[in-house]
Amino acid sequence: KRVAAGVPLFMRNMQSVAFHAAPPLPKPTHTATVTMDVGLVEALCDYSRPVFLFGLTPPLEGATQAELKETARKFVERSATLATDGFIVYDIQEEKGRTPEPRPFLFRKLDDPSHFAQILKQVSGKESVVYKCVAESDPGGFDTWLDKAVDVYGVTAYNLVGGASSANQYAGPTIPAVAAKLNQKPTCAHGGVTIAERHVKKGNEHETLVKKGELGMKWFISQAIYDPEPMIKLLKEYGELCRRKKIAPKRVVLTFAPCGREKTMRFIKWLGVTVPDAVEREILDAENKVGKSVDLLCAMCKKILEETRGCGVPLGISVESVSIFKNEIDAAHDLFRRTQSMLLDFLGEPWVVRYSIVDKKSKRTSYDYRRTPVATPPKAKVLALPETEKDTKDLDDKKEKGALIGAGLFLGLVLGKILKL
Repeated sequence: KRVAAGVPLFMRNMQSVAFHAAPPLPKPTHTATVTMDVGLVEALCDYSRPVFLFGLTPPLEGATQAELKETARKFVERSATLATDGFIVYDIQEEKGRTPEPRPFLFRKLDDPSHFAQILKQVSGKESVVYKCVAESDPGGFDTWLDKAVDVYGVTAYNLVGGASSANQYAGPTIPAVAAKLNQKPTCAHGGVTIAERHVKKGNEHETLVKKGELGMKWFISQAIYDPEPMIKLLKEYGELCRRKKIAPKRVVLTFAPCGREKTMRFIKWLGVTVPDAVEREILDAENKVGKSVDLLCAMCKKILEETRGCGVPLGISVESVSIFKNEIDAAHDLFRRTQSMLLDFLGEPWVVRYSIVDKKSKRTSYDYRRTPVATPPKAKVLALPETEKDTKDLDDKKEKGALIGAGLFLGLVLGKILKL
């Protein structure tokens, strides 16, 4: 499909993305462009540049191929003006052992995320990071799933997720076992999840990130952030630990998700996201709830960037668009643009937005750029009047125009005298 601003072009001294005016910074000393034609894995593993992702969930299980493509088309069309490096397709599980609290939204099984990632790529030309909850699979079934995801669906970027609760027993393979399998596939790379709230409770999340890096993970995608303080603490201590160990820190992608209603807030908290009471009340008491959430999340993003400056951890931005409500979908787009521009401005280098036409064979507009020139239609025939009739008609026209002008002048004189009186 034809996608405007859908493929960002990155330069070492000129970061491209997001529809905002370039900040008034000096011109770069080097202007040679390097187009973002690399794959998503290469982008995620290039720590010299930021990465921007937009997340969604697959349609319901049982949808036909046509329905899956239509869902992908609508999503891509809505997000075409977002300069993303790719998408995140989440693997939604029931997660019975997460909390004793009832699930706010009824669980319904969704389509295989690797399958939907393939359809998204067919429609948009972009790759996706596919989440996979390895604990929820049986060992033999997972191997079959992985082989199909790689060989049939062409997925190369995976985010591995463990069980919802360490107190539960799971039948699926362990994350180290799956990481070892992916390390044997040269075209693939994988990352994991980081939950900053665990660092506040246990104080060892930074050590966990180092251990996961030793398993071959190249990036970590955070849980949705509604409190910046745990992430600030984690990034600082992770960066410091990597310096002491003399290893390069892996990328951390900061995730944000807007909230426009109380039920969405309950679900966010059910997922384990820490939402301070003051933040929750400020959002839910606002007249424009979703707008207030976007403003607050942008302020949190800015605070994280400012207070972790110099920690050495390469960053990225991800925004979740998993709601079915239009105002929350629109807010996710706004949140993406604003947080993206914040991170680009934070890097202190000029940046600009460009667009790319992914496939010229199929266009959204009715205009065909390759249409053949249309022959000029013949001029309509005009029946000429005989000279006598023509002259008579011209004379009648002139008399009619003269009479109208005279009447107008007379009316003007009369009105002028009346006004004087």
